[in-house]
Amino acid sequence: MRLDSIISAATDRLLWPLLRRALVALAFAILALIAIYHLTIAGTIALAGEFGDLNARLIIGGIYAVLALVSLMVLWAMRGKPATRAPTLQSPREKQHEKQIAMLIEAAMAGYDVARKGQRVR
Repeated sequence: MRLDSIISAATDRLLWPLLRRALVALAFAILALIAIYHLTIAGTIALAGEFGDLNARLIIGGIYAVLALVSLMVLWAMRGKPATRAPTLQSPREKQHEKQIAMLIEAAMAGYDVARKGQRVR
């Protein structure tokens, strides 16, 4: 199996489920906005009969303001801590290990290259 076919198979397995989930989330968001719109209109009509048109709009606006503040407080409570820096390699021994890993990866890539040259290109 060639490297490009491995990469394309991996992206197919990772990208398409992610794209499907994004489309479902987009559809959910659009339908939720439509539902909120129609419920707002229905609530305004129901409240207008009891309290008048202006007061009905003020009540609906107040409900949305409270929901926005609750959402803001939830987001504020869920905020993440600042990211800490990853520890750097300080000791010469750790630097030596880093060089060995780099050489091992380079040798594996060279071996793959040599093995590929022995095969016919289709």
